[in-house]
Amino acid sequence: MGFAGRSFIFLAVTALSGSAGLALIGSASADVAPRKTAATAAPHPADASSGKSRTIRVEARLQVGEELDLGATGRSVGDQFVFSGNLVSAEGPEERSVGRFGGFCVITDLERNAGQCSSTAVLPEGQITVQGEQTGIPAPVPAVNAITGGTGGFRKARGQVTQRVLTPAAWQLVFEVSDTQPHRTGGGRGTSGTPTPLPPSFPGK
Repeated sequence: MGFAGRSFIFLAVTALSGSAGLALIGSASADVAPRKTAATAAPHPADASSGKSRTIRVEARLQVGEELDLGATGRSVGDQFVFSGNLVSAEGPEERSVGRFGGFCVITDLERNAGQCSSTAVLPEGQITVQGEQTGIPAPVPAVNAITGGTGGFRKARGQVTQRVLTPAAWQLVFEVSDTQPHRTGGGRGTSGTPTPLPPSFPGK
């Protein structure tokens, strides 16, 4: 890519692959919704007994963003962008960390500056994996990628995540997750519906 060794800031989900990518993981847009985080649960319309549907809104705060110049010198197919950071809730009087994300994108189309991205969002209830194409790497336009699975309370999850770049270091992620499952602890009790704040886990480079 011609940027080996230089840090970059961009979004995915996977990503949280999407980010990477988290995400992950995700240019500022005039239609971006106000910074507000919420998680709601409602019965799945197809089968209320099989799981629930949730919308999870968080901000992804990038701490690591690195472009890797692989193969031919300069930007070429196969170059990668690797990213990671923390997921933050902006709800309430203070921001709080609610998880982390990481992922990567591989350039597949030079003309469109597009690539395939994978990311993982790590939340108190479990992990959510994201995959799909993004255009404009390392600062992609708003994108919608697929939720491909998860663990814990998201072990049967499916749906999609919408990502937008608010600033070079902050991305808005909206997860529309269906078939979420109650996550059981060792004692058989379900976890609280309120995410437990987590400390930052990815030191910046």
